[in-house]
Amino acid sequence: MASPSSSYESHFEHSALFEFSTVINSSLDLRFILGHILLTLMGKLLSSRGAAVLRHSDGSYHVEMVKGLPADVVGRSLVMRSVPRGLQYTERVNVGRQPWAKFFDDLGLEILLPLRSGSGPIGVLAFGKRVTKTHLAARETTYLKSLANISATAIDKCHTIEELKLVNRRLDRKIQELNTLFDLGREFGAVLDPDKLVRLLVFSLMGQIGVHRYLICLRDGIDMRIAASRVDGAVPQAELLTLLTKVKNPVTVQEMIVTTAKDPRPALESLGLHAIVPMELQGQTRGVILLGEKLNRERFSAADFEFLSALGSLAIISLENARLFKEAIEKQRMEDELLIARDIQKGLLPSELPSLPGIDIAAANFSSKQVGGDYYDVIPMDDHRYIIAIGDVSGKGTPAALLMANIQATIRALVPLKLPLGELTARVNDLMCQNTGGDKFVTFFWGALDYQTLTLHYVNAGHNHPYVLRADGSVERLDKGGMILGVMATMIPYEEGEVMLCEGDILVLFTDGVSEAMNSASQEYGEERLEAMIRKAGGWGAQALIEVIHEDIQRHAAGAPQSDDITMMVVRIVTRA
Repeated sequence: MASPSSSYESHFEHSALFEFSTVINSSLDLRFILGHILLTLMGKLLSSRGAAVLRHSDGSYHVEMVKGLPADVVGRSLVMRSVPRGLQYTERVNVGRQPWAKFFDDLGLEILLPLRSGSGPIGVLAFGKRVTKTHLAARETTYLKSLANISATAIDKCHTIEELKLVNRRLDRKIQELNTLFDLGREFGAVLDPDKLVRLLVFSLMGQIGVHRYLICLRDGIDMRIAASRVDGAVPQAELLTLLTKVKNPVTVQEMIVTTAKDPRPALESLGLHAIVPMELQGQTRGVILLGEKLNRERFSAADFEFLSALGSLAIISLENARLFKEAIEKQRMEDELLIARDIQKGLLPSELPSLPGIDIAAANFSSKQVGGDYYDVIPMDDHRYIIAIGDVSGKGTPAALLMANIQATIRALVPLKLPLGELTARVNDLMCQNTGGDKFVTFFWGALDYQTLTLHYVNAGHNHPYVLRADGSVERLDKGGMILGVMATMIPYEEGEVMLCEGDILVLFTDGVSEAMNSASQEYGEERLEAMIRKAGGWGAQALIEVIHEDIQRHAAGAPQSDDITMMVVRIVTRA
């Protein structure tokens, strides 16, 4: 049975523990908690000095508070690979195995009381010698352990709440950054001028990060160009900027990993630049943001780099959208101009072929682009003669169409001179050589058809040889002439050919877009197949023959894109005039 005095002492100790717990758990101020713990335990131990050493997140231990010791002790760190399981005297610790014991000995701290929570050790309370110079009794040791357990719980709770506050602050910052990025996203999305987008990026960097030195570079082909800058000294050269495209993640200039022979860091530091933020789009670095020191002198944090990466991505996407929008506008403008050019070109080709007595004539042009370089024409020469012409300008698209228009104007100007075709062809060739410089050429065929005598005088300037399908089924090719137009000035006169046509004969003129029409297997339509179609449809009218041949070309192509302009002209002798 316990004595009345021991019962009283036990009640007193329980009340003191309750009061101690109430006081240190009523506050979330770590300094207040540690101060109360030290003073309480120093009073119980009758010690004149004490220290609270707490464990940090990196595993090291730091002196957080002292009583009865110099103030400069606070902040010192030490390595404690293992913390005593219970109350321990430093004199009993093997310094060889536990070097940290010397740290406490040097400060005159000989009583160690570990602080532990459910997650493990959180620190150590250390106290100097007792005034009574006696060791603790078993009851006192138990009591101190109870105080230490209560203290550890309070300190752990304080740490947990501090961590929660830190997490909340980080969340608040993230929410603020997201709201900022959302607002900036709307502003960036409303701008399609690249220069205004760069200015908006600069204002965002200055306002959100707080910098006044910056360098914004954007990729221009294989090089980098400076879009905006404010640095100390001359801006760096393109070669140096191109090296920065190797940086794939935001980094400070000092921490930048150099993988090239030339080190860009000294040049960047001389300009007062401290951070590099790549702007990536679809895995490719399309720009770089370089920033100087922050106005508040703080280092760039991981959170800063995360925000800058998001801002850079937002900016480069908007710049790319602006570029694509500009290209779309330019493309639409060009398409509109091409539509006008196509209408003009269609107007240059005969809208209706003349009606010749006893002759069925038809022609068609199918451009591979909106405008092309193929040409055909039927031009009256005198009362009973007409010029029939077909040509193919080298190349495709607008340049070929412009040259085709020039050829047509030249021919129409020369035909009224009524000179021999060979001489006229030489004049056309010489004019072309003077105007084109020899980098463009034209294959050309024309002939003067007399519908009274059914005589055709012609010159073939390097063009596909037209077919003459006779009524008896035989075939002739019209190959008399000379070199193609526009290669060089006329040195050898063009030879003029002559052919007599009869009732039932068919003359077929075509460009190489017919014979060289490709299918998906890169197989050409070929002149043999063309000749077979002409023979097969020999009894058809001129327009019908053109349609049959064109349909056969499409069957051969089987959906493959048309690679060249297709032009045909068919002259059928129905009866002698």
